[in-house]
Amino acid sequence: MLSRLAGNVFHVGSAVERTDVVARMLDVYVARRDPTGAWDRALATELRSVVGGAGAAPDGDPAATIDSLALDRHEPASIASAVAVARDDARRAREVVSTELWDCLDVTRSRMPRKVAPDRAHEFLGWVRERSALAIGVVEADASRDEVWEFFTLGRSLQRCAATARLLASDLLEPGSVPSWATALRACSAGEAFQRGRDHQAPGAEDAAAFLLLDEHSPRSLRFLARRAAECLADVAPSCIDDEVAAFAEARAGLEAVSVETALLAVRPVGQRLAVAADRVVRALDERVFATPQPAR
Repeated sequence: MLSRLAGNVFHVGSAVERTDVVARMLDVYVARRDPTGAWDRALATELRSVVGGAGAAPDGDPAATIDSLALDRHEPASIASAVAVARDDARRAREVVSTELWDCLDVTRSRMPRKVAPDRAHEFLGWVRERSALAIGVVEADASRDEVWEFFTLGRSLQRCAATARLLASDLLEPGSVPSWATALRACSAGEAFQRGRDHQAPGAEDAAAFLLLDEHSPRSLRFLARRAAECLADVAPSCIDDEVAAFAEARAGLEAVSVETALLAVRPVGQRLAVAADRVVRALDERVFATPQPAR
């Protein structure tokens, strides 16, 4: 596949996944936060860091954070920006993406609001998650398992892997607090899967840490995400990013070495290392593989 098209498809996958990640984080940590509690600007700043935003959080109440990370078209980390990126890159790759995916992204972009009332934030973020799931479902149901699917899935896996790793390494999570882990599980869309099969027992922080780090079957765990990304990289990554791929493999090996008993202690260092490695792979792909060469003068 041409590097230009590969980059377009990769960024569609990454942007679609970003809309889901940011929507879930905002819903759990901002929209459904206890309205009687004082607003913590440090929490908002940490949330911006987890989803890839730059700088401190804006002054004001939770509505300002939602405006910034959901609706601001000039904020690269926002949902609105990710929807625009997904739609524009899908347009550039029309020759390889399906009509159904293009229609889904085009409609989502056209229906993105510019303002959402605070009491409708949860409803809006739910709509965003549904549109993201619809786009992913179209690809999973219809696309051949060829390079198009590989690059789309690689973009998704690296985006989700980096965001989950940053969350686990951030101050949004208190490793010893069961309620904090319950919130993190919901933010990763892993709460129900975690509870299923536990016979209504009250799980501890150790159980939650082991699930989000090491579960073999949950597509929200770091082990599953890192393995999926590594499989795609093995199939499509060119030799010019061998160093970054090797660093990602090394970070993944560190994750694989963690045991259930040591998962809670390993959460922060493993999360930090994997997030850095995933971000390095994305930068290397953008700079050395997907970049459009400048015309000779």
